[in-house]
Amino acid sequence: MIDSISIKNFKCFENEFVPIKPLTILSGINGMGKSSFMQSLLFFRQSVLESSEDVRARLNGGLVTLGYSDDILYENSKDDEVIDLEITDGGCTQKISFEHLKGEQVLICKNKSDRKLYSGSLFGDDFFYLKAERIGPRTSFESNDVIGNCINVIGNAGEYCTWLLAKNERKPINIKTLMHPSEPIDELRNQVEAWLSEIGQTARIHLDEHPSMDRVSMQFSFIRDGMPSSNYRPTNVGFGLTYTLPIFVAALLSKPGGILCIENPEAHLHPKAQSVLGRFLALVANSGVQVIVETHSDHLLNGIRIAVKQNVIAPSNTALHFFQRKNGAQSTTFVTPKLDSSGRLDQWPEGFFDEWENGLVELL
Repeated sequence: MIDSISIKNFKCFENEFVPIKPLTILSGINGMGKSSFMQSLLFFRQSVLESSEDVRARLNGGLVTLGYSDDILYENSKDDEVIDLEITDGGCTQKISFEHLKGEQVLICKNKSDRKLYSGSLFGDDFFYLKAERIGPRTSFESNDVIGNCINVIGNAGEYCTWLLAKNERKPINIKTLMHPSEPIDELRNQVEAWLSEIGQTARIHLDEHPSMDRVSMQFSFIRDGMPSSNYRPTNVGFGLTYTLPIFVAALLSKPGGILCIENPEAHLHPKAQSVLGRFLALVANSGVQVIVETHSDHLLNGIRIAVKQNVIAPSNTALHFFQRKNGAQSTTFVTPKLDSSGRLDQWPEGFFDEWENGLVELL
């Protein structure tokens, strides 16, 4: 499990040390560095697993598209300064120093001589990442059989989620503490359906594989008054189910020691569902999967705070990092409000999920 990451001269980070907990929440107003922090982790994984040469790291790969080297060098750095990424995982520290090549789409890895030296959860197979712009409702979805994308098997946009669910629907989930309390069957599809029902109607998922087209089709039905409804295409049931499905599939396929990174999990969900999702992610983190989330949702945060109060997760296993730039500074820094056992925070920095109260003051 990742303990911390140090970032030097990468995008908006001049030199920052960021602690990582089993559940880490990244927040802040737009443009403060949340996505850049997530990209630092993704680029570290990408540079180790996907580089065509040991000494070169591609900036545009299977996890992140960063453009040119000039785009990622900290603005106030000199061209001959290195970009350092250092990660501590399970007490073991691993580092890559990148030499900036002006105008190039690769970086020279100054100390990356053997990929086998890099171990730990960030470089393992049990890794899922879902970006903010996930794939929306479709009548059919891509198969990963032909593409063979292993750096992120679910796809950055969740495009392989339906295929992954079809391949594993009858397999027991790996972590029994993630079983939904109302569903005694531990198979993946049953558990996904049970958790998916928490955000709205009681849902059922219907899958059909089409190997000749490398596609998987999906439909939803709902239990109403004890009876199943007709089957509906995803395009006819709104965005929320399709957008949230990859989160539940990834979480329930994870194993202890794995990593789940999600940007804006609250997208297209109503407030109650966002709170439910926050509690679910706290449960996932407490079950041994490291969860790193970028969010703008106070409802998701409140779901996590409730989970802390209900002893779903200990406050010491959570980190709420609020990214900001002080006094218009170029470099990004952060503050970390602390949770107590009742889910209360010890501070509320300006801009930290405070707009509801600010609006209420204006209305009153």
